[in-house]
Amino acid sequence: MANPTIEDKAENPGMLMRQTCNLVLIVTMVFSLQVFSADEVYIPDSNQQGELHPKLAIFKPYFGGWQSDMGKNKKGEPMIDVSVWQRALNGNAVRTLHSINHGVYGGESLIFWDESEKKIKFYYFTTASFYTSGWMEVTSDNTFTAYEDVTGSEQGITQVKSESELSDHEITVSTSYLKNGEWTEPQVRKYVRSDNPVKFQ
Repeated sequence: MANPTIEDKAENPGMLMRQTCNLVLIVTMVFSLQVFSADEVYIPDSNQQGELHPKLAIFKPYFGGWQSDMGKNKKGEPMIDVSVWQRALNGNAVRTLHSINHGVYGGESLIFWDESEKKIKFYYFTTASFYTSGWMEVTSDNTFTAYEDVTGSEQGITQVKSESELSDHEITVSTSYLKNGEWTEPQVRKYVRSDNPVKFQ
């Protein structure tokens, strides 16, 4: 049987639809293989000019890439945390991703306005098989405090409180953990602008 002509396809829309769907599927598979054949990589993008939910406007100056030197681990290896802030879901959410030492540990958050509770809320999922959920309070034009309930932490952490302050060139984050019923001393980290990508293993 000869290959269908354009006229044949026009007379048989089902044939055209099937072939179009097959082509889209093939293109999608090829594109996916190209993008995800290696580590997942997220490139910082600070040039997101689309609209953002008014209740999330405080986060727009955070968009783009950041990096923090966290000191050294028990093996004496430097610990570098790279993060990226992005507009998400047509501006109805803010997405953050971060990875420590190219994905030894990392996580992803979605921050959104909950109209029913009149709160900024978020979910944070990690590569360590636990997740957190919580809410944020905006305390000034450049400061917010996040409160998290933790589920599944092997370290006995059940809550986290962190305050973030944005200056012209850095973010200062002070974090305390409710661990086995007691709050830890705040850990302070400073993040500076970075072009390094977030990577997951």
